[in-house]
Amino acid sequence: MASKEIMDLMEPMVFERDRQEFALGDTFDIKTGLILAALTFLAIQSGEFIHGGLSFYCKVAQYVSVGALIIGGILATIELWPIDYEREASPDKYLDWLERVKESFAGQPEVNIAQYATAGRLERALERIKNNVAANKRKSGFMIASFAFIVLSFAANMFTLFMRLLS
Repeated sequence: MASKEIMDLMEPMVFERDRQEFALGDTFDIKTGLILAALTFLAIQSGEFIHGGLSFYCKVAQYVSVGALIIGGILATIELWPIDYEREASPDKYLDWLERVKESFAGQPEVNIAQYATAGRLERALERIKNNVAANKRKSGFMIASFAFIVLSFAANMFTLFMRLLS
């Protein structure tokens, strides 16, 4: 177990990082919601382009756009798929745990129960951070990939728009 000074130093940083990783998942979901809104707009735009008379190159661009929209939509859906983040236990579970710890160290006055409990909470918070970071990296990867397909669709639609303006 780390010294009390080290635990006092680490405790606020570890618990703040734990809260940040938990909240980051919501941030990714909000950004992915915006990506879905853009995907919807681009899909409507592509539909309008396809129904009009298009040259060969514009048709190819729209096939690329629609393919990118499909893949981007799938990736965004995967990112938004609900996951169960790890979070700190409820206070009643801590009370039960503290009672068990207190009972197991009964008759050992040299053991500081509060320091032991803090070390246990810190250890568990570090495990949660590790697991939640992994979940957030996965969500971030799907969001970034989805965004890349939006950019491809946007470029194809801008090409089509430019070509239609020229003709």
